[in-house]
Amino acid sequence: MTGSDSSAALGADFRTAMRNIASAVYLVTARGADGDAGMTATAACSLSFDPFSVLVCVNRSASFFQTLEETGQFVLNVLSLEDAAIAQAFGSPAGRAERFGQGNWYDLHNMPALRSSLSSLACRVADTKDFGTHRIFMGEVIEVHNREGLSELLYCQGAFRALHSAPVS
Repeated sequence: MTGSDSSAALGADFRTAMRNIASAVYLVTARGADGDAGMTATAACSLSFDPFSVLVCVNRSASFFQTLEETGQFVLNVLSLEDAAIAQAFGSPAGRAERFGQGNWYDLHNMPALRSSLSSLACRVADTKDFGTHRIFMGEVIEVHNREGLSELLYCQGAFRALHSAPVS
C-alpha cells in the first residue's frame, strides 16, 4: 500500500469512526454587517465552568466563518428534535437566503436565537486557535436561555436521531 493509499484508507476509517459517535446538534448563529448568518455544527462542547465557556470548531472555508471573525460573538443553540428541518437547511449551502425564514427567532444580545432549541447560549469570543482546516472559537458565555419539555436532536451514522430511553443509572 502506497503512502497516498494508506492516507486515503486512514481518512475513510476516521470518517466512519466519527460518524459512529452520537453527537448533539447545534446551530451557531451571529449577526454581521451582511445580516444574520449561521451554520449547523456537531463540533461544539462545554469548555470550562470558570469562566463559563464553550468551544465551537468552524472550517475556515465555511461561509459563516467570516461573520464570526468580524463580530466576535455568537449564539450556540442546542437543537431539539423539532429543529431537524432547520438543522438540515443550515447544513446545506443551498437556500442560504431563506434559512432564517423558518423557525421562531428572537434577539439574544442582538443575535438570532431559536426559541425551539433546548438552550441558547450567547457568547463572546474569548480566544481562538487554528488547527488544520478549522479555527476553534472559545466563547465566554454571557447569557443562557434554557427550555424544558423538548427532546434532544442527535446526529449519528449520517442521520438525525433522538434518545427515547430513560437514563442508565
